[in-house]
Amino acid sequence: MNAILAILALCVVAVFADFKEEYDQHRAVCITESGVSPDAVKNAREGKIDENDNKLACFYSCLLKKFGIMTAEGTIDEEVARSKIPASIPKEKVDFVLTKCSGLKGQNECATGMKVMKCYLENKTFTLV
Repeated sequence: MNAILAILALCVVAVFADFKEEYDQHRAVCITESGVSPDAVKNAREGKIDENDNKLACFYSCLLKKFGIMTAEGTIDEEVARSKIPASIPKEKVDFVLTKCSGLKGQNECATGMKVMKCYLENKTFTLV
């Protein structure tokens, strides 16, 4: 029984490690592409979101696109979003955030990215990275 739990724990860690590695790669590319300050990204993750920072908004749009969560047309694909969340996160927590943040749309792709990520950061019941 302990061996099974240990293997399960290692699988969960591996999934999060893979996600973090993918996130770190996309994060670096999107910082460069958007021109956002790495400090602005760090501050946003800590809950200090500057909604007037267009570069931060475009960073979020870029990040969502890299993960396939935002389509080329700038809409959010909730099924893809759900598929990116590790199965170890309880479904009710995922449902809460996706329901709360679904249907958000800005004036452009960057504004949509900002609205979606701001909603996630303000309502998250789990942390991915």
